[in-house]
Amino acid sequence: MYGVATGKARPVEEEVITEENVFERPDETIAFFPKQVLYDLFVTTLVLLACCVLSYVSPAPLTEPADPATITYVPRPEWFFFFYEQMLMFFPGYALISFGAVVVPTIFIVLLLALPWLDRGPSYSPMRRPFATVIGLLVVVTVLLNMLLAISRIINFPGQ
Repeated sequence: MYGVATGKARPVEEEVITEENVFERPDETIAFFPKQVLYDLFVTTLVLLACCVLSYVSPAPLTEPADPATITYVPRPEWFFFFYEQMLMFFPGYALISFGAVVVPTIFIVLLLALPWLDRGPSYSPMRRPFATVIGLLVVVTVLLNMLLAISRIINFPGQ
């Protein structure tokens, strides 16, 4: 007779997770403490030591003291403020400076933070997710333009 159970049912043996078969079951968890904490502490210590050695071997160069009497110095922002300098070009005039310096970056940051909730499509294809693709391309273009501005600053204003 097929399909009819005869006799006692055997207890189901639970699989023992070892280091050899741990990656065969991705749904099983591995303890974070103490092994992973020690690995992270070790790598962090190595990175900190590397930074200390590099700062000792190749210290940051100091330039001459600032001369308040000079009239040839052209002040330029650091690379991470280039987009603010460009906002002065895109939004000229006293009334539009606050719009370009506060409103536009705030909208950009809010869009980036809200992106997981605005585009909840199950597909991973960029063609099926136009909103996420456009936002991603805007981020890439912004980063690339900032890099190009930094390179142009180095080329046009050497030594500053």
